[in-house]
Amino acid sequence: MSSRRVVSAKGGSVEREIMDDGVDALNKASAIGGIDSTTLAESSRPRHDGVRKIDHVAMAAHDADASSQWFEEVLGLQRIHDEVVRDVGVRLLWLAPTDATAGAGQASFQIVQPLGPGAIADFLAQKGEGLHHVCFAVDNAEDFLRSRGQVGGIFTGGYGLPCAFLKAVPEGIAVEIVQQEHPAS
Repeated sequence: MSSRRVVSAKGGSVEREIMDDGVDALNKASAIGGIDSTTLAESSRPRHDGVRKIDHVAMAAHDADASSQWFEEVLGLQRIHDEVVRDVGVRLLWLAPTDATAGAGQASFQIVQPLGPGAIADFLAQKGEGLHHVCFAVDNAEDFLRSRGQVGGIFTGGYGLPCAFLKAVPEGIAVEIVQQEHPAS
């Protein structure tokens, strides 16, 4: 394995200058924006603890049955679970390859249909049908959120499991976490 050291115009290593410049920028942002330096330092660390797997990818749709038809006919996915979560006001329809189930460690595809006014209906009105969120399975939803500076927001989602949406949204994609893996269907 070989490595290259790139020297900048200032005479130092580029990697070190980038890191130093980044730290300076974060420190300035912290001072200007009142960001707590402990929270800032913790938020810059890689976060992999507690994430088990990608649980599912979800789309929002006006009609889950109509939307699932294409995925079933063209991709050969099969329905593995269908439920109404009244507290959230949605119908959740899960699909997976015919030779797998979400409970067997496979990620699934979820279609979220609003049952009335609410966040999903608002999303559809603003953006139309399409990708809504990616969900990651974690060991403990409350601990996961707390370690990332987020308190609250846990609700009972599909399969009756604790779920939450992260407040920080990367690149406009909502991120959900779910505690535990789905039981075998």
